[in-house]
Amino acid sequence: MKKFLWFFLIVFLLFKSEEATSPEYVITIDQTPSEIEGSEDLMGRNEYFQLMTKDPKTGAIPPNIRRAELRFAKQLAVQNPSGRSQQLNVASLGPTNVGGRTRAVAFDVRDENVILAGGVSGSIWKSVDGGISWTRKSDPENRNSITCLVQDTRPGKEDTWYHGTGEIVGNSARGGGAPFRGDGIYKSTDNGESWDLLVSTQDSDPSVFNSQFQYIWDIETNPGNLAQDEVLIAAFGGILRSVDGGDSWEVVLGQKLFDLPDTANLNNTDASFFTSLERSVDNVFYAGLSTEAAEDRQSPDAGLYFSLDAQNWTNITPLTEESKFGRAVIGSSPSNPDITYFMLDSSPIFILEHKRSLINSPTRINGFDPEPRIVPDFAETLGDLNTQGSYNMMIRVHPDNSDIVFIGGTNLYRSTDAFRTKENIEWIGGYNPEGGSGIYPNHHPDQHELLFTPSNPDVALSASDGGLILTENILADSVVWQSRNDGFITSQFFTVAQSKAANDPTILGGMQDNGTDLSGGSTSWTGILGGDGSYAATTNNNALWFTSFQRGQVLRLTLNDEYKITSFGRIDPGNLVKQSASVYLFINPFTLDPTNQNRMFCAGGNHLYFHPNVSQIPGGSQKAANLGWVKVNNFPISNGLISAVEPSFNGDRIYFGTSEGEVFRVINAKSEVNFLSSTITGKNLPKESYVSSISVDPEDDQHLIVVFSNYEIPSIFESFNGGITYTDISGNLEENVDGSGNGPSIRWAEIIPKTSGNLILVGTSVGLYSTETTNGENTVWTKESVGQIGSSIVTMMDYRSSDGRLVIATHGNGVYETFIDSFKKLTLDTPTESFTVNSAYPNPFMESTHIEYTIPEDGEVRIDILTTGGELINTILWGPQFAGSNAVVWDGNNSSGTSLANGMYLYRIQYKGESLSGRLVLRR
Repeated sequence: MKKFLWFFLIVFLLFKSEEATSPEYVITIDQTPSEIEGSEDLMGRNEYFQLMTKDPKTGAIPPNIRRAELRFAKQLAVQNPSGRSQQLNVASLGPTNVGGRTRAVAFDVRDENVILAGGVSGSIWKSVDGGISWTRKSDPENRNSITCLVQDTRPGKEDTWYHGTGEIVGNSARGGGAPFRGDGIYKSTDNGESWDLLVSTQDSDPSVFNSQFQYIWDIETNPGNLAQDEVLIAAFGGILRSVDGGDSWEVVLGQKLFDLPDTANLNNTDASFFTSLERSVDNVFYAGLSTEAAEDRQSPDAGLYFSLDAQNWTNITPLTEESKFGRAVIGSSPSNPDITYFMLDSSPIFILEHKRSLINSPTRINGFDPEPRIVPDFAETLGDLNTQGSYNMMIRVHPDNSDIVFIGGTNLYRSTDAFRTKENIEWIGGYNPEGGSGIYPNHHPDQHELLFTPSNPDVALSASDGGLILTENILADSVVWQSRNDGFITSQFFTVAQSKAANDPTILGGMQDNGTDLSGGSTSWTGILGGDGSYAATTNNNALWFTSFQRGQVLRLTLNDEYKITSFGRIDPGNLVKQSASVYLFINPFTLDPTNQNRMFCAGGNHLYFHPNVSQIPGGSQKAANLGWVKVNNFPISNGLISAVEPSFNGDRIYFGTSEGEVFRVINAKSEVNFLSSTITGKNLPKESYVSSISVDPEDDQHLIVVFSNYEIPSIFESFNGGITYTDISGNLEENVDGSGNGPSIRWAEIIPKTSGNLILVGTSVGLYSTETTNGENTVWTKESVGQIGSSIVTMMDYRSSDGRLVIATHGNGVYETFIDSFKKLTLDTPTESFTVNSAYPNPFMESTHIEYTIPEDGEVRIDILTTGGELINTILWGPQFAGSNAVVWDGNNSSGTSLANGMYLYRIQYKGESLSGRLVLRR
């Protein structure tokens, strides 16, 4: 019977669809491309993270806060070594098949099956089977912003590796315009099994940006120097050289910007913002120092250089003094080391060929070919070369042919004549050349590296924001890619949600650049939608799924047993948000009523919106929905945007907070239309601060915890009277009582009832913390899962009180789960009502009317509007409904959307073979 009902549901939704689908359920959805440095409006990705983490007093992210908060967390562990009597038993849920943003990867020169790789916020990983499987090798407590990686390839020295940290542009974990500063350089002497920080690259004062070691772009060793352990790095402001394995350093190009006073601030220098470094196979070094410097200055050191000895550098810049460029990437030809290619992020982008032997040639400019090279410019959507502000750039040369050159921006391109002609350029990765915003089959946008295996140079490994992907033939007419992310757990989650049914392993979550993925219990996840994944949810028995892109577009989906989309519809109130002269947040919250998952509350900028039955919104369209959405707060909030929405366990109350520190309560959340919302912004709550989470005690809807994610403020507040008064319980998670100092950013909170008392958990920018007893400003928080979650940024959690399962999302190391010991099992009451029609109101009506009805069990419901003579006018619902009270909205229109004439109409509700009806009077 259930299969029969589901068949009709699918037929109905597909009938409403604007596009026919094949038996293989091929559904076409315009998936908004993920956004990197976007700032088209208030809520681009940078602006979103800036809003979340800025110091409200200055409007800026505290300088070098990432390093400072990590050091603070280590001191906190020393002060509180024992912690709670019983720690959580945490297990990784992957995704083992979805890689995150990866810039650093290298083959072991002795065995190409040994690969080391690092995520920009996801640790160092090692594979010994050619990328089939991976093992984490760096300490979870380290600063795991890995940007570059190199092996010492001299005979007998191959066990020595170095990796750099710190990303000045691109890492969404960093927060808005604040770069994700690193911790210098790490070194391994046991072939990547363990890593130690080079003391010479560690700053004395973590609260000040006073060292170029905080940003490492590239790193190279010098195999030609057999007598010394020579290492070169491209750091902020210059090229640095060490001849003692990193124990000491000298600047050989650019500016010396380390060993400075604590009062120094490199934001005020004219040093090159971007630097780059490349070594040819015959040990000649090339470097690029950007014109662009901090604070819109112009660097006096800018240019392109080469050196025969890594000490003395020759400026070979072919551009005029007026030319400006940002990041430069460099690729030397392995088969002909005389040839090196440069790609400069400028306007326009330059692709340049350099021949070292022709530096003094009258037909060349410092060895550069004056012939302009073709920049990829395809007619299809997203087909142009796009570096996104130097976020994604790479250039590499095929090992056997110096004319076969690969460049990367959002897409990966191949040219067989070094980009001399457009006809010889192929689009081989990134977005899909077929058009739209789909992904190239099995590949991923945003390119960072391309390696070729020594045994077969046509076999290539690509590193991108989708992790690691391999092709057996990089020269094929149509390049075929296959993932090498199995166990390379570096995905960066924004959100996570789980099925609410006890013992159901289903999880789904939204990730940076990797869309929304789903797991039915395996650590290998299935991709559902692309873009920047945002909030997600599922209903009882996974009848319906809800996912969202960045900027608030919410989709309702049905999926088959293989998690393929069988129907969809956009359901968010986007048009109403625009009409209110507001915008969605970049990662925009919505929540379902826990007692009826067809009831949705959606943040819409300056209003909270409610829909009584999202199943009745027609499918097959990505146009924003209007029908049925109402404003919970009639008057727009005065400042900021709604940033957090949380229902009570029984759905009777809704709490919501804003990006400017206001908190609201709705005490009659089941009223459908006449909501009573009130401000509960306590006087002691931090002003102009971002409410990132509200947690409501499942046993007591007047007990709540409100979390603020900004730095330099007290962050965690508890109320036992529904928000009338609050107590600051930030405790030892703040360095100072007033919130100032190096305490972490708090992102999420969960109140978990146990058989004795509560367990309270908070996700922070330096890991997961817990307490069983709050004590105001003296509350002691203990770090959980030091060996697994470590200092990963915990962005969200989702707790299930029916079986004690907690899922934990991190930004860089995937998702974890734990089962709470001695949890208190809580379940909602099962409705016992019969199938009844409660009311239709208003009736008579002018604009719209609500039809309320009750069903005793979950099941499919069909509601038709008919003439008094029994002629079908409109089917306003045909879909799954949940036990208890339900409601639908009719706007007085027929199935074509045409307004009907005034008069009397009938409604008919069908459920499990029964039928009830009533009368409606339309009076415009």
